[in-house]
Amino acid sequence: MKKVSKVFMLPLVGAAICVISACGSTGVPEAKNETTVAETGETPVEQESVEIKIESNAAPAEMKIERAKFPYPYTARALTAVNMHVDSESDSAVVGVLEENAPVSVERNIEGWDQFSANGQTCYVLKKYLIPDDYIAMNNQFLGAPLDLSNIDPEKPMIALTFDDGPKAEVTNRILDSLQQYGGHATFFMQGSRVVGENNDCVKRMVELGCELGNHTYTHDYLDSIPVENIRSVIRKCDYMVEETVKVAPTVFRPPGGNRSGEIASAVGNLGLPMIIWSIDPLDYSTKDADNTFNVVMEKAQDGDIVLMHDTYSETADAAERLIPALIEKGFQLVTVSEMAQAKKFPMIPGNEVYNMREK
Repeated sequence: MKKVSKVFMLPLVGAAICVISACGSTGVPEAKNETTVAETGETPVEQESVEIKIESNAAPAEMKIERAKFPYPYTARALTAVNMHVDSESDSAVVGVLEENAPVSVERNIEGWDQFSANGQTCYVLKKYLIPDDYIAMNNQFLGAPLDLSNIDPEKPMIALTFDDGPKAEVTNRILDSLQQYGGHATFFMQGSRVVGENNDCVKRMVELGCELGNHTYTHDYLDSIPVENIRSVIRKCDYMVEETVKVAPTVFRPPGGNRSGEIASAVGNLGLPMIIWSIDPLDYSTKDADNTFNVVMEKAQDGDIVLMHDTYSETADAAERLIPALIEKGFQLVTVSEMAQAKKFPMIPGNEVYNMREK
């Protein structure tokens, strides 16, 4: 199988053509872009050997890490169809719609709004929706950085609860409430397109509570159904939405549906991300049965397991509110994937698949 080892970087250009459609009276809301997630069975597959060349501006872990800055003008592209405003305020007049993936030449930024010209007119779009062509996420620099493990006992059992497809405020916040109440951590594999509106506050809470941010592509993109050269884009778009919200990018990645191959692993590895799979799948997305989810996890839980759930269903929140205290009472420490890796000295290698961290 072909091994992908080159870095997919788009060059900066001085100017670009703006693709615009006529804007009706309603326009396109900046903060509403929910997606429908396809539900599929997710089955582990045998991992192939891959060749990795990490895309990174990484600095040593002990150095202060700052976000990349781009000299003006620089080329950026619309993450989704988005309203263009006449001024750098959300209540200013809408002059048109910038179509998805349309390139613009960003001239400056005013209080979170990028300024550019379209059809001879100065326009503004929230910076969050314009990803620079030369964007490299901060996650490459954070990967492997030391974590605070002072509250984790490496000699005691631990388990990593993970949640896919969110955030979805009414569900995710309930899970975060329970984690906060009982002092546990979890890893959330998010769709970048969902990091909007009230869901933004969920991501901020994750960071505040010590949870881990995970990448689940921009719109639950199945990587085996798109050209391998597009993998970078769907992952980086998610990174960018999260990083623009909390100034921290996801540090781990889970392929939607668990779909993967040697080429996919190589492309993901080039972006500096390990692929986190799972060892316990209670099929919460299929059964939508809180009792079943609770019982499956409690019966199968072992030290070093990674549990797959989805924070888009109220039934999963019902189960999580029971699971979190029950697992702790059973003697488990609830940790993030990266916390468990560092506590157990388990190697997290870009592009490699991680199913669990049980002792051999």
